[in-house]
Amino acid sequence: LACSYLWSDGETWKKSACRIATCKDGKVTISAVLCPIPEPIMCANNLPPVKVYTKDGCCFHYECQCLCYGWGDPHYLTFDGTYYSFQGSCSYWLVKEVFPRYGFSVMVSNGKCTESYSTCIQSITVFYNQYKIYMRQHANNIFTNVVLVNDKTVSHAFQNAEIRITTTGITSVLLIPKIKAKITFSARTYSILLPFSLFGSHTQGQCGKCNNNRGDDCIVPGTRTEHCQQMAHEWHTKDDYCHPPPDPSLLPTLPHWDTTICDIMKSSVFEDCHGVVGFQSFYTACVHDVRSSRKASEGCLSLQMYALSCSQAGVCVDWRSATGGICGTHSLHHYCQRIAVIHVCQPTVLFTSLRFMYLSERSSCVATIHIIIRDRLIPIQLEGCYCPSGTTLLSAYSSECVPTCGEIRTPKHLTLMCKEQFPCEKCVCSMRKDPVTFLHLLDCEPIPCDTNCAPGYVYQLRPGECCGKCVQTHCVVNLPFITHILQPEEVWSPPGDPCVTYRCVRTGSQFLTVEARTKCPPFDPRDCIPVTASLLI
Repeated sequence: LACSYLWSDGETWKKSACRIATCKDGKVTISAVLCPIPEPIMCANNLPPVKVYTKDGCCFHYECQCLCYGWGDPHYLTFDGTYYSFQGSCSYWLVKEVFPRYGFSVMVSNGKCTESYSTCIQSITVFYNQYKIYMRQHANNIFTNVVLVNDKTVSHAFQNAEIRITTTGITSVLLIPKIKAKITFSARTYSILLPFSLFGSHTQGQCGKCNNNRGDDCIVPGTRTEHCQQMAHEWHTKDDYCHPPPDPSLLPTLPHWDTTICDIMKSSVFEDCHGVVGFQSFYTACVHDVRSSRKASEGCLSLQMYALSCSQAGVCVDWRSATGGICGTHSLHHYCQRIAVIHVCQPTVLFTSLRFMYLSERSSCVATIHIIIRDRLIPIQLEGCYCPSGTTLLSAYSSECVPTCGEIRTPKHLTLMCKEQFPCEKCVCSMRKDPVTFLHLLDCEPIPCDTNCAPGYVYQLRPGECCGKCVQTHCVVNLPFITHILQPEEVWSPPGDPCVTYRCVRTGSQFLTVEARTKCPPFDPRDCIPVTASLLI
């Protein structure tokens, strides 16, 4: 492709998201964008760092994850991986911004448990801009997750311009795409995931300061302390008077009790996760809960939270079958209503919401939802209540399981996808089936884009669209036997015709060719100098 008419030699421009074009010796050469080599980092919370891509998706660097957990009696794991227990029975700030930027904060309410626990996590409230999202669990024969947005109950699949809410029947998930935040809540458990790029060194509260340094996790407002229990109490919301809980060191020694169930974390069941996420904090919490309650089943929450931490790091563990029925899926059936199949690490499809742009991915792990946030696929792995094999939810707002696409006819606006589909692909549901899940597969092909442009035009990509368009950058002069590309403000005359000039003028986004002709005056012999005879000799 010749380029001398459009660009000067050595000039470069962006050909596509990750390709650079260069005009060299009149020819266009294409090369990949050169990315700096990402520097490896170590994360204080022992979670693997994640890749954070540039806006064009070409290059990336590594960042730690700001991930805070709470579960059980209650036990806490801060953003940077500090573990502590706290028995306070009030409302407390889990996360507050050091300086207001995004209008984001999270509050937890703890109260007396019906079992032998002193306190339990009862609800969490997320504040974001003008929204207040309240999440709790209601028990009335069947456990249900209740979510209120600005004090109004919403359905299990809710979205607006700012937030997304969904549930698996066991866990409710809140997504805030603009700040890339994910908050999960279930009975006596929660997790808060924030991007380090936005919240690094910008958090305070019971979840600590996310700055990849455990040394300053236990900070009360304005003061640093080595005692996390003291720090946790000082973050009460002051809505009511909160008595500080007793010093754990003054409590009587817990009696010895069979904590064999906790040893599952150390066993080969979690072997694939040991090198990715440490189990010690979860193991300590498990032993505490089993001994204080004298019930092995109280260790299930700590096992569940360790498994969740593993799945957050990309390692799925089918652990419930190793508990001898103590933490089996039967203990979760009171969460599931019409959808009675509970999956931990089995290929399945959770749901597809065309408006949410969720995409299901079949893997060897928990059903995975993806949500597109600024053209990035953000994975969410959850244990939950799913449809039986060969069926899927009728819609994101339904609890009815129907056969997968290809086996029934559904209206176009409820057409269910049965395979991962990406933007800029045209897909049809085929009769071919996945040999593992028996779900119908989609036949997809890229949407073709015509990148050929007329002289004077350049193909440019358009944000949010699959194909770009030809944009005028120069003027074109079409004459018999010759076509000339005019640079902006260039003046040109055709060879052998100096009395005609063409000029390229830019007006807004348009390039106009202006023609000018030099007109000679009429011939008058009297204007000529007479030729004398002497000059002819």
